[in-house]
Amino acid sequence: MVKIKWLTLLSVMTLLTGCAKGSEIHTLTAPSPEQKLMANERGLTFLMVEHQYVEGTPLFHTLLKNDSQTVYEYGEYYQIEVRKNDKWYTLTHSDSVFYENPKFTNLGNLLAPGKETQHSFSVETIGVTLIPGQYRLVKIFLKPVAPYYTVTLAVPFTVTSKHESE
Repeated sequence: MVKIKWLTLLSVMTLLTGCAKGSEIHTLTAPSPEQKLMANERGLTFLMVEHQYVEGTPLFHTLLKNDSQTVYEYGEYYQIEVRKNDKWYTLTHSDSVFYENPKFTNLGNLLAPGKETQHSFSVETIGVTLIPGQYRLVKIFLKPVAPYYTVTLAVPFTVTSKHESE
């Protein structure tokens, strides 16, 4: 009888753990190949209005500046990485976000020399809920004329628990 109660309790605990709201963020298994990214490089600057958010689906307000003499191409897509075990890992999300929002790419917009632009990005767009931790928002730019190259910039931010913010 004790064995049956124990197995029932174990089954219920397993079920509850499986149904609990995500206490873990899903990432690629290998760390990001670019561990050291800056917020500015080659005349491009990537800024965020805030650097601390409460867990959930924050709305990021960003500023992209081009102080170079080169036109750069960028898109509406932002990559998010989380810090685990002193390394950055890319968050995973469903590929369906690209079908639901065809403009959600790394290309399509031009940032002319001497110009800046503001954008908003919600993690709700990619169907991710952020839990407390250290993250960085990553933005990729392409020099669209020869010699071609990409510039990858990142801005770190922190997500705190709802209890810490009260």
